[in-house]
Amino acid sequence: MTATAVARKPRIASHRPGWVRRYAAPVFVIVVLLLLWELAATVAPSPFFPAPSRIFVSAWKMFFTGPPEHLFLTPLMIENGLTTLLRMLIGFALGSVVGAILGIWSGLSQLFREVTNPVVEFLRSIPASATLPLFIILLGGDDGMRIAFVAYGVLWFVLINTALGVQSIHPTQIMMGRSFRLSRLRQILSIVLPAALPQMFAGLRIALSTSLIFAIISEFMVATNGIGYELINTQARFQFLSMWSWMLLLAVIGLLANVLLELVEARVLRWHRLFRNVGNE
Repeated sequence: MTATAVARKPRIASHRPGWVRRYAAPVFVIVVLLLLWELAATVAPSPFFPAPSRIFVSAWKMFFTGPPEHLFLTPLMIENGLTTLLRMLIGFALGSVVGAILGIWSGLSQLFREVTNPVVEFLRSIPASATLPLFIILLGGDDGMRIAFVAYGVLWFVLINTALGVQSIHPTQIMMGRSFRLSRLRQILSIVLPAALPQMFAGLRIALSTSLIFAIISEFMVATNGIGYELINTQARFQFLSMWSWMLLLAVIGLLANVLLELVEARVLRWHRLFRNVGNE
């Protein structure tokens, strides 16, 4: 018992530097960069690069000084910030579902993979931003077009990673499901999907980050609201402080979205990490 306890002490202590490198070190770097930016803006003021303190104050007034019944969100935040967030999340959800379905199908069916692989390689080689005019022509300039554009942009990341995850499953796992006479759907839900989840989440992380980018791009043209629309307007009007405030809001939305997805991934893939740790012991 004593030997086991002694042997486990280095393992527990070894986790601490990892947490420090992951959270404390990046925060320290960001704080140092902000302080240097603040100092540079004080020594050599520029209308194009306002001090971070001014940007934070401006962003707070623009977005979080609304009435309590609206959770202190201002009309500007509700009309533009939440609208972009909603387009991003709906497009991300739709693109992820379609990408996961096609990825599982491609991973399980060699015929489907051989038929669709040239089309997939051709379409994904075209930057999604270059297809925005086509989406406007086909679907118009409403929210449906923007959601479809976001979904189209993110589905490739989920599709490819899901297909790779399914293809990496050992054939004996599939044969085991067949030997137990499981239905095709039961095999996918109980064997294929859990085994492919680690690779799928790799695609979902990329897709979530890019969904915000595609949502902003979709608002650069024929838009009447949204963060992208406000960025273009503030830039055209030389309102650089407001422009930086919108950029700060984008950074916060992207950071929070990634943190939430990491929490979901840690919860869903807890069994995978436990299995990996047991294998390493």
